[in-house]
Amino acid sequence: MSERLRSRSDIFSRLRSKDANIRNSAAAQLAKLIADAEANGRHGSQNAVYAELNARVVKNVGSSDIHDRLECTAIISALVDVDILDEAQRTRITSQLGVLMWQSNLTVSTEAVGVYKKLIGKKWMTV
Repeated sequence: MSERLRSRSDIFSRLRSKDANIRNSAAAQLAKLIADAEANGRHGSQNAVYAELNARVVKNVGSSDIHDRLECTAIISALVDVDILDEAQRTRITSQLGVLMWQSNLTVSTEAVGVYKKLIGKKWMTV
């Protein structure tokens, strides 16, 4: 396994952590991976990192496992940090975040509200 894939696997593992600091650190690394891929000319759906993250969120956003949902909030947090997303990506992320805010688990809802505040601070028009 290449070092790059191993590090991505490690990031995904840390996104499922119970520790918010560990999840936030992994989310920051994800934002860097997305930005690096965009800088190398892979935009939007052509960005393999974005496509993989979106697939993980779509798969796990409605999961009954708290770690799956916390992973989703961390991934969405990383995506909100990326300033190069198009309108369709922003709309999708905002919708997914709304699902997470209405979860019955207070930990997930609290994390999602924190990400939503960050999204509002960026003044996304889809809010």
